[in-house]
Amino acid sequence: MNLREIGEFGFIDRVKAGCLIREENVIKAIGDDCCVFRTSGNLVTLLTTDMLVENIHFLREAIPPYLLGRKALAVNISDIASMGGIPREAVISIAIPKSLDIEYLDAFYDGIKSMAREFDINLLGGDTTSSPEHLVINIALVGEEKEDEVLYRSGAKPGDVIFLTGIVGSSAAGLDILLNKRDIDSWEELFGAHHNPTPHIKAGRIIASLKVANSMIDISDGLASDLGHICIESKVGAVIKEEKIPTSVKFKEYRNKYSLDFEYLTLHVGEDYVLLGTVPRENSDKLEKALKAEDCDYFPIGRIIDGTGIQLKMGDGSIKPINPHGYDHFRK
Repeated sequence: MNLREIGEFGFIDRVKAGCLIREENVIKAIGDDCCVFRTSGNLVTLLTTDMLVENIHFLREAIPPYLLGRKALAVNISDIASMGGIPREAVISIAIPKSLDIEYLDAFYDGIKSMAREFDINLLGGDTTSSPEHLVINIALVGEEKEDEVLYRSGAKPGDVIFLTGIVGSSAAGLDILLNKRDIDSWEELFGAHHNPTPHIKAGRIIASLKVANSMIDISDGLASDLGHICIESKVGAVIKEEKIPTSVKFKEYRNKYSLDFEYLTLHVGEDYVLLGTVPRENSDKLEKALKAEDCDYFPIGRIIDGTGIQLKMGDGSIKPINPHGYDHFRK
């Protein structure tokens, strides 16, 4: 058996058995955006880690090292945001090919430090080693939160409103620009969405502190794929409305200019790093008001239903089943 047969998430399910050696104080181990464990008082610790591998997650020649540093930390911060937490400390491990010069590494770490300053994160150490050819970056980030405010993927209930805290598709368009070597200057906003995302910590804290939402995740693998995670963990289905999926004006201009598929870009590419959550219908207006009062976005895009699977309601009223196929490292 090889990894292609079971895929990334099948592999995770395969290895997670036996990983929890000491159950005391562990609230959530493998299976969500962060692990959660008690430390002291009424705060729990959130721990997340992400690895970026050259030519898998990024093309070194296509992204400036400063922006690569920012994005490397941002993707971890977004995991903390998805559970409503506050990021605190990080450690960075990096495998460096001999082809990299010190100026590149200086710019890379400047990018990490700039993102850390924006979110008040300490960079407490890590590890460095050599790599025969490719740059490999791994960051582990610790956050904290009140135990009764932590949001998981597994709480969605039939009747919940499905919402987003930002637009989707712009990062996918930015990737398309790079892959097709289009003029970056003409589409700077989309390029920035892909290479310099902003984690939604502020929105995550508002949602968690109100204690009205039932579930949450960040959009990393794609809207359909990440909504699929919520549905699987919560044992529910979902219907989203195509006309309610929020996108930017620049995204619409780019898609129309190059006749690109709306569904693919908005549902299946990912790396938007906005938050996707569910909230009981009776609390939807309250959550929207609280977010907008703090200049955060709230876009209701559908509802949770009994059953399984994800359905897309088209503009003409027809229903189309969606098969999530966001990025999976072992099913390419």
